[in-house]
Formats: sequence, structure tokens, C-alpha cells
Amino acid sequence: MATPRWQGIHSVLVTPFDASGAIDFGAYEALIERNIANGADGLIVCGSTGEFYTMTVEERVALFEATVKAAAGRVPVLAGVSDLRTDIVTALCRKAEDAGCDGILALPPIYAVPDEREVDHFYGQVAGASGLPVMLYNSPRRIGLNLTPDQVERLAALPTVASIKDSSGDIVQVTELCRRVGGRLSVFVGYETMIRAALPVGVVGVVAMAHQLSGRLVRSYFDACAAADYATADRLEPALFAIYRCFRTGSYYAGIKATMNALGQPVGSPREPLLPFTDAQQAKVAAILADAKVADLIASLR
Repeated sequence: MATPRWQGIHSVLVTPFDASGAIDFGAYEALIERNIANGADGLIVCGSTGEFYTMTVEERVALFEATVKAAAGRVPVLAGVSDLRTDIVTALCRKAEDAGCDGILALPPIYAVPDEREVDHFYGQVAGASGLPVMLYNSPRRIGLNLTPDQVERLAALPTVASIKDSSGDIVQVTELCRRVGGRLSVFVGYETMIRAALPVGVVGVVAMAHQLSGRLVRSYFDACAAADYATADRLEPALFAIYRCFRTGSYYAGIKATMNALGQPVGSPREPLLPFTDAQQAKVAAILADAKVADLIASLR
């Protein structure tokens, strides 16, 4: 398989749940359609934003299949395969390939806080578990370790490693990553708020949380930054940053759903251990959105 050159906006999808807590596949398929219509260049299913950590293997495989079917080849679909156990991760790699996914996204081993040798071994297993290209995922805040540019350069030698999502939030590290591996890997950042700083140093895309809830805001902002149209970026940026403030009003992934619900895009509640926002938290989200006139800006970009 040729190494893909993924780029642009890869939207990491929430998983809508109905009132009983089951996956709402109808709402999920509608979400996919909106993402593609609003300019997503790729879709990620069962990422952290999708609450993979609350799901059974069977639910995740069903979501892999549903995403591939709904995307219908219009954009690549990457399957989140992260888990506590390596055997589950490698089994999910094979299931993603069977489902027709175009690639996989994999965190380092969760909770164990392995050293570099152990992380190298883990990604060697992941890279060999299927024929699918791999997007490495650096998330120091969630995992308790940092994939350094030295280590990523080693991992780039694995034949199926094609990309990295760096959620370190460190533009110095991201710059070094682009210099060291940008010719071999597609370097993505994990936050839309880093797009303006990251594109000029060689980043080619963003694994996007806000794209799915903001119409064409993220598409317009990404394109403006790529074209060095900073007047447009300046106009759009306050709304984007306001959305991220909403996410931080409580636990992050509950905040994404709370923001979607506030913008008239019902996706249900998070699964435990996360809880729906309280009335006070929801009121704060509403106030942030209103102050930045987010809904009006989204409507103006249709």
C-alpha cells in the first residue's frame, strides 16, 4: 500500500447516544454528512472525542463499519484503536481493515506510562497488525508521556507509519517534528487553535474537534491561514477560541457535547464516568457563545 499524504481537516467525531445510552446511528450518520458538506478532508471514528474508552469492542467495530458506509469513499476514514491492552489494539487494527477503513489512529499504551523502548515495541506491533497506514498520536496530558521528535523519527522508519497527530500544544516541538520527519510523515496538530501558528512551520493538517459543530468556520479559518489571509483569520478567530473556552467549562469531552447541544445540534449526553453539564455550566457555555456571536458567524458562512 502506498503511503498516503493525509492533510487538511480530519474531523474527530463525537458519538451521539440516545436517551437509553445506546449509540444513535441515525444521528451519527447525519453528523458525518454535515462534516463532509462543511469541508472535512477526513473523518476519525472512535477517537478520544468519540469516547472510545466507554465502548465495547463490538460497538467500536459497528462504528467503523457505519463510518465507512456513510463516507462512501468521499474522504478517508481513520479508526481510533487505542485501548488498555495491546491485544485489543491489534485486534481493532485488523477489524478496522476488515471494515474498509483507510487508516488507524493509535495512542501509546494507556495508563502504563511505558518507557521509550516499550513504546517503540508497542508501535512495532501496531504497525504490523494490519496493512493500514498508521497515524501516531502524541497526547502527553492524557497519557503521561511525550513522543519526542527523536522517538518519532525512529518510529517513522516503520513501513506503515504515515502520520502523527501532535497534541503537545508545544509549537517548538511541532516545528522540530516538521523539520525532522515532515518529508516522510504528515504532521497534524490536535487543536484548531494552533492552525495559524502551525501551518507556516510545515504542519499539513489538524485533527479537529470544533469542525463538527461550527459549520464552515474551521474550513474557512484553515483556508485563510493557509493563504496568509490574516484579515479573514482575525475575523474568524474569536469565535473559534470561544468554542474552545466552552470545551474547558467542565470536562473536555462532555464540554464538546454540551457546546453542540447549545448550538442546536443534539448529540445526547456523554457516557459515564463523564456527566452532562450542570445548568450552571450550560449557562456559562451559552454566555460564551452569545458574547462571541458564534451562532451568527456560523450562519453567515453557509
